Amino acid sequence: MEMRLFARSGARMSRARGRALMAAGVLAASLVLVISGTVTAPTSAFAASYPTWADVQKARGNQAAAAAKVKQVTALLANLKTQATKAQQAATAAGEKVAEAQDALFAADQKYQTLKSQSDKLAAQAGTASTRAGRVAAQLYRSGGNNITSSLLFASSKQSKSDPTVLLDQLGTMTKLTESTSDLWSEAQQAKNTAKAAADQAKSALDERTRLQQQAQAALVAAQQAQVSAQQAVTAEQSHSDELNAMLAALKDKTSKTVAGYQKGVAARAAAAKKAAEARARAAAAAASHANAQGWAVPVYGPIASPFGPRPAPCAGCTTWHEGDDIAAAFNTPIHAAHAGTVVFAGWNGGYGNFILIDDGDGISTAYGHNINGGIVVSVGQHVTAGQVIGHVGSTGHSTGPHLHFEVRRNGVQINPVPWMAQHGAAI
Repeated sequence: MEMRLFARSGARMSRARGRALMAAGVLAASLVLVISGTVTAPTSAFAASYPTWADVQKARGNQAAAAAKVKQVTALLANLKTQATKAQQAATAAGEKVAEAQDALFAADQKYQTLKSQSDKLAAQAGTASTRAGRVAAQLYRSGGNNITSSLLFASSKQSKSDPTVLLDQLGTMTKLTESTSDLWSEAQQAKNTAKAAADQAKSALDERTRLQQQAQAALVAAQQAQVSAQQAVTAEQSHSDELNAMLAALKDKTSKTVAGYQKGVAARAAAAKKAAEARARAAAAAASHANAQGWAVPVYGPIASPFGPRPAPCAGCTTWHEGDDIAAAFNTPIHAAHAGTVVFAGWNGGYGNFILIDDGDGISTAYGHNINGGIVVSVGQHVTAGQVIGHVGSTGHSTGPHLHFEVRRNGVQINPVPWMAQHGAAI
């Protein structure tokens, strides 16, 4: 994935993409949002008084009544469109904040990991220095402690009477030994102080990471709520606009075509939509066969165009550290859920473009970026099975060509997907 580390930007979600995003969703009345282990049922804010077909039939017999009813229906349609647009814009803005919060969290984690590694290394060095100084001190103690000089003189007077230089050499060696011991203790103390300072820095970085982790979670919750509102608005528009437009056509029609004919057309389109939804459900069930015995599936087959880790920035404003793996694939290639879980994000997300985030449980989540416009076929709160089609490959957001940006996150922070997927029998 190609994106800034601290800021992302992206185009507003189009109405057409919003409709497609909701195509596999559930009705607003039954949609649930999973937040931090709790389930919250959204309340509908789109209740309105809609005309009935009986009202339309009655109004057709009177020109003034028909004109009034046309005005009412037109206003209802405009209001539905406005609500849906505003809700989608709010969801897009919330998605941008999620992207920014995730960038900050990842940067904080990188800093903490670096400082923690340095702290551990310095702590080990301090331990080695202390051990070395302790061994020398123990050796001095075993040789006589504070009386070591007199012991040395006594021993030398018996052993080296014929050669005074031997005694001088031994005394010089002992002086150097005691000086060396003092230096060792000084070095050990300095190493200990340095290690403590490094540990304090690491602790501060950990606290900052925890704070940003909480901010990222709060941003995600806000985005989830915004997405649910957008889904409700789009569902309301979809569920009413077709019938309202049919009513509008019937009111404006001066021929003898009956209201029943318009109603029949609405029913036929609803039946076709239901049939298409059922077909998608069957396809999703069939896709579950992609999962292995461990419950994991390869999201997309293809070469890894850009792996996890450092890299040259592929575009202006793109990061030099890649938080996932880019798997090359053709436009509109189906993307499969890597594991069963709950969709916690499905929409525009800054440099990720059209983005899906699935909570796989046990602190693990998987992310799928750059879906094609209109390619997301799941919605927030929806449970998916491993191998189920959730989206389609695109090149939205910070991207230079069609591919899937795939991430594995542990406790909200990205980790290298390749070893993780290999360990779970679904090598990418």
